[in-house]
Amino acid sequence: MIEIRLKEVLEQQEKTVYWLFKQTGISQNSLGKLVKGETTSIRFDVLDNICIALNCEVGDIIKHVSNK
Repeated sequence: MIEIRLKEVLEQQEKTVYWLFKQTGISQNSLGKLVKGETTSIRFDVLDNICIALNCEVGDIIKHVSNK
């Protein structure tokens, strides 16, 4: 299973979804779905913009979790 850890990264950096929206231009609705884990896909350009804004790696935001 793939886990989106955007909420945790934002909290660690003391940033908000609104801040990320202003930095990236990604809609607040899309970011909200990512933070809540309500999305089933993510475009590479969106992921790239998030990583640039948060100065992080893809692995910080997306994690593979075993189903065991």
